This record gives sequence, structure tokens and C-alpha cells, in this order.
Amino acid sequence: MKILVSTFLSLLVIGCNQTGSKKTQKSFLSPVTIDKIAKNLLNDTLINALSIGIYYKEDTLTRHYGELDKLENNIPSNETIYEIASVTKTFVGVLIAQAEMEGKLSLEDDIRKYLVAKYENLEYNGNPIRIRHLLTHTSELPKFLPESINELFNEVNDDLPFRIAEVENNYSKSKFLEDLKKVIIDSIPGTRFSYSNADTELAAFILEKVYDKPFDSILEEKICSPFMMPNTKINLSESQKIRLANGYCKNGIKAPHMSTKLWGASGAGKSTIPDLINYMKFQLDESNEVIHKTHQTLYNNEIIYGDPNNELGYFWILNKDEDFGKSISHHGGAFGTQNWLILYPKENFGITIISNQGDWQTAGKLLNVVNNILVEIKKSA
Repeated sequence: MKILVSTFLSLLVIGCNQTGSKKTQKSFLSPVTIDKIAKNLLNDTLINALSIGIYYKEDTLTRHYGELDKLENNIPSNETIYEIASVTKTFVGVLIAQAEMEGKLSLEDDIRKYLVAKYENLEYNGNPIRIRHLLTHTSELPKFLPESINELFNEVNDDLPFRIAEVENNYSKSKFLEDLKKVIIDSIPGTRFSYSNADTELAAFILEKVYDKPFDSILEEKICSPFMMPNTKINLSESQKIRLANGYCKNGIKAPHMSTKLWGASGAGKSTIPDLINYMKFQLDESNEVIHKTHQTLYNNEIIYGDPNNELGYFWILNKDEDFGKSISHHGGAFGTQNWLILYPKENFGITIISNQGDWQTAGKLLNVVNNILVEIKKSA
């Protein structure tokens, strides 16, 4: 596989609006290059722009295509800040693992240990929700709090992002904690998978309790600052907001940005391709005890997302590729942005791919780009 990935990096030299790695790569022509694969996606009339970041050992490469806003000729770049949505959850996984290593919490802790009120409802037949259940979406908490957001999905149309945004803009942390008292747990926590943003927001609340700091500050101190991710934030500065890419819905209408008055841990993160490359570098170092921990299986008792090989780590989806070995991935979908971050630790290889288009089918289209790239790697062996 080392030959495959090295060959692939040579292929990457050919293309448009690229930033090369720190090492000089010898370029050569190929019938299919990453540019051809990416530009095929841009033939899709719904896709405005596409950004790709690659990390392999000490080599990095970024690629940007299209325009962020049609007819504006504003090509994305390394300075472009994108909403990364649920990829934000993986930051929470790292922070929980670090807190665990520091002896500040245990995955077996009853979450009510960190809540002020009694919350007698957060158990089923004496079985409490534990921190590990938050990490694996097996807590039995609803997908969203408030519950009214879940009800909005009964009518999926072009207005859905705007209706969700309106509810979220009028919600708060105190209301979240009050609504948590109304949740009904009807099954033993830890026995079935049910994706939940409420899980992650509650995990961020617990982190604030154990560190006695705002979640933003914990993220900055333990991930963004030490791993050179200056443009990775929940809440952007005014100067950073100028660089935040607009997102677009299926109908081409500009989507609302993901905003929240909660902790933002479930999907309010923003980042750039260079920052995400540094994050991949951090994640690919499995000699790091915290990273090694987050890549371990916490739950594999059922078929996840239709794939019997999927397992759950600290918010990560774990799988295995025949050629590349263990894969570690997460998808993020905002109102107007879709992205994937995928890692292959055996080959010290990671890829992040983002488009500022939020159609329901965009995630699959981006994954096809990644899969086509992997096919080309195998062909070049």
C-alpha cells in the first residue's frame, strides 16, 4: 500500500489551484487524475465548489475547484472557512478521551453525576445513561432537543432548513436542560443505535463541568491551539466570518448558516482545509494514547448505517478496507454544506472533502469522489 499511496501523491501534482506538499513530487501524466475526478462532480449543476485536502506522512496537498457563489468567480482557497457540521462531534470524542486519561471522568459514569437536578427520567429499569452511550449514540436521547425540531422533519421541503434555524435561534442551554427532564427513556441505554445531536451537546456540557471552562475554551486549549488549527471554531471572530463560505440548498437558494445558542458540539464547528489537514495529522498518530483510545470500538452490537462492518468509536465510524486497512470516518452535513473526513492509519493517509451544497444526495456524491480516488490508487500499483 505504500507504493499505492506514493504513486497517488505523484498523480496529485497535476491540476488547478493547488498547494503542493513540503516535498517535491515528480509529476507524470495519467489517464485519470484527481482533477478529472473532481471536475466530473462539478458538471453537476447543483455543485458550486469543491475543496479537497490530503495528508500522507509528511506530505500535504490541497485542491480547490469551482466558485463559492455562482457567477461571482470567487474560487475557494486555503483561506475559505467551511461549516463542517457533525465532523465537530469527533472533537468532542477527543476531549472526552483526554478527560478520561486525566482521571476527570469515566465512560461508565452515570451522566446524572454531572447534572444539578435529579433527572430520574434518564434511566430505564435502573439502567442509567452512561458517558459511553453519548459517544456511540446509544443513549436513547432524541435526535434533537427541542423535540419540536424532530417534528419538523414530518414535512421535508425547501423551507426545512429555515424552519429548523428559526427554532434553534430561539433556544438556549437552560431550555435544553429543562427539556432533558421531559425525555422518556423506553429502552435500556447502550442496546441500540439512534443518532442523536442531543447526545453530543450533553457531552459538551459534561466537559464544561469537569474542566470548569466554556466548551469553546476547552476546544481551543486542547485541540486547536496545540495542533495549529487557528481557523477552527464554534464561534468565529468578525474577521473570520468574512471568510465563511455561503452554503446552498437543493433549489440553489442560499442556506442559513448553522447557528446555535447551545454548546455547538453537535455540528456548529467551522474550519479550513489546512486546519483539517493538521487535524488529520493529529488523528493519524496512533502512538498518541488519546488518539489510540478514540479509535477503539465501543459499540458493534448491530448493523450501523446498513454496513455490517461498521463499528462505533468515540463518535467515529470504524470500518476496514481490504487494501488500506482500518478506516476511521465521519460525515458532516449542514444546511448548505456537506463534507467527509476519512482516515487510514495503517498508511498514515487521510482525506477531507467539502462542498458548499447541502442537497440530500451530496454526501453520496462526495463519497463517490473519494472512492474513485481510491480506485485510481489501486490501479496505479
